[in-house]
Amino acid sequence: MGILRLAAATSLLVAAGCAQRDALAPHAPTSSARSASPAPAAVGAGQIATSGLFDANVDFSTLSLTPRGSNCLLVVKGQLVFHGTIEGAGNGQTTALVFGTCEQVASTPPGTDPDVFHSELEFVGTIAGQPAQAHVLYKGRVQPGGHIEGQLIFSNGVSGELDASAQVAVGGEYHGSLVVH
Repeated sequence: MGILRLAAATSLLVAAGCAQRDALAPHAPTSSARSASPAPAAVGAGQIATSGLFDANVDFSTLSLTPRGSNCLLVVKGQLVFHGTIEGAGNGQTTALVFGTCEQVASTPPGTDPDVFHSELEFVGTIAGQPAQAHVLYKGRVQPGGHIEGQLIFSNGVSGELDASAQVAVGGEYHGSLVVH
């Protein structure tokens, strides 16, 4: 009987000691103590909430302007560089129908005249820390003055559509959710 009591008391002390040790173990910070870094949040099965900024780098040496009636077809190569949940770059080409003559387009800053555009890019980088490669279609409208409301549509390795708010030839911000395949 004495051995049984000793075993029970020892078990109780070991259990209490383990509980005490767990209480002293490091724990993840509460949400209010976490950093403001753009950590991904799960949206649904496999979906990653994304947000961040992007820079638009335009290679003006590749610019071509072709009259299309009273409008101008603009074609130029460039790059979007992503920061935030998405890190990396997409290289490609932009085609825009600018609602102004090619003479106007050539003699004024980008975004002076409204246009509709699409950019086809090949992205290489990471999404929420996961290596990713994808085709990106960036499309939208440029308002007079250069403000863009657009979409970034990912395919071929990553899927999803992000909303983008930007300034032509400068960059902007994105948000939405993606799935990395």
